[in-house]
Amino acid sequence: MHPFQIREPIVSELRESLTVFYRSFNRTIPPDLNNQEQLLINLINCGIAKFQVVEENGKIIGLGSIFFFGDISFIGYMAVLPEIRGKGLGTSLFSNLIKIGKLNGCKTFLLYASELGQPIYYKYGFRSKYVTSEYNLPTKPLVSQKTHKNLHQTDIFPYWAASIDKTTIGFDRSQFLQLKINHGSILITIEKEGFALVSNSLLGPVISKNIDAAVSLINEGIKLGANHIIIPKHSQFPSKIFDLANLTERNSESNLKMVYGKEGTQRLDQFYALGNYAKG
Repeated sequence: MHPFQIREPIVSELRESLTVFYRSFNRTIPPDLNNQEQLLINLINCGIAKFQVVEENGKIIGLGSIFFFGDISFIGYMAVLPEIRGKGLGTSLFSNLIKIGKLNGCKTFLLYASELGQPIYYKYGFRSKYVTSEYNLPTKPLVSQKTHKNLHQTDIFPYWAASIDKTTIGFDRSQFLQLKINHGSILITIEKEGFALVSNSLLGPVISKNIDAAVSLINEGIKLGANHIIIPKHSQFPSKIFDLANLTERNSESNLKMVYGKEGTQRLDQFYALGNYAKG
């Protein structure tokens, strides 16, 4: 009998599963792990997310997830512990997630791939889009940047922000973002121009119609304790932001945005930062 089993986890196993994810990439377990766990429970209960884990002798040694946004899905949290790799478990796990997505009517699959995972995704027909990298934010707010008069904090994700976000990334994720806010992320808005979230020390997503509003949102995020940001280096990215916001690239692995299927219409010139790094 094969010692490995791939299955859906029970709720009480999500915390252990998250720990496996961080261990797999040699990342420090964040202080808001409890909030992450509760957020994932709500996402599962709302039908937005499904998880799969790899179990060996009663212990979780790998995991993966899929998030649903209409007929578009996002695959993330793909991880297998280093000492177990090389046995095809990552491929089997990924295959299960693709099957789950197709059974739920998904036609497009998106993900951010680590260098380790990219060969698997190319094998399944995924195409590369652009690289994403982490940057340090300045330790102090930019003195030259005045606070935007329409800048606010709120705990309700407004309809106009949902509209800008959907136009920017090509699908509706407003329920997902509202759940993040409900679980501790701070929402910053500049009415009808842009918004950003601060989650623990990460600033993102940052979505803005213009670069001035984007810099104001970044500056406010710094005031609220954000110390890093994940930049999507797509062809339409306004590189001037690096000078205006004084960003410095971290010495960490870059990741690759990959897609299978047809992407919707997007306004990537409004896409300044990612909201998380649940990579695979």
